[in-house]
Amino acid sequence: MKYIFLTFFVILSLAGFGQDEGIAEIRRLYKETQDNKSTYQKLTQDDFENSSEGGELTAYKNSKEVRLIVAKYYGHMGKSESEFYYLNGRIYFIFRKDFRYNMPPTESGYDQDKTTVEESRYYFWNNKMIRWITPAGKYVDAESTEFLKESEESSEWAAELLGMVK
Repeated sequence: MKYIFLTFFVILSLAGFGQDEGIAEIRRLYKETQDNKSTYQKLTQDDFENSSEGGELTAYKNSKEVRLIVAKYYGHMGKSESEFYYLNGRIYFIFRKDFRYNMPPTESGYDQDKTTVEESRYYFWNNKMIRWITPAGKYVDAESTEFLKESEESSEWAAELLGMVK
């Protein structure tokens, strides 16, 4: 019985260490991309298919591949700005900001200072989402249905965007 418990404890410890190691590597890759972004080729294109008010994709490509896609989509009551980070054609991080206006910007009562912003972070390692941090700073349980659904949708969206800018 002790052996089974000890084995289970070691497996859990290694799994946690692996995730922390993955997060550290994602942060290193993120910093590398940010540090080198000004040296990348910048390609911008409109995307009117994914939003009622239009959108824009900006891809940053080093000499070999797309490393970052910034997707901006506009709506009647807000906008979203998402950064998709790639390495070897695979997503490793998504940073999303959703802006909510107090009313449409075309109306006289619109006040930019009343716009709220919510940020979400999605971490991927070995083609699998390993962490999701909600706007409230909550870590979503990786075994939950919500996490699994968001993982699948985010992965598909990242792959679709990469296909649009290649």
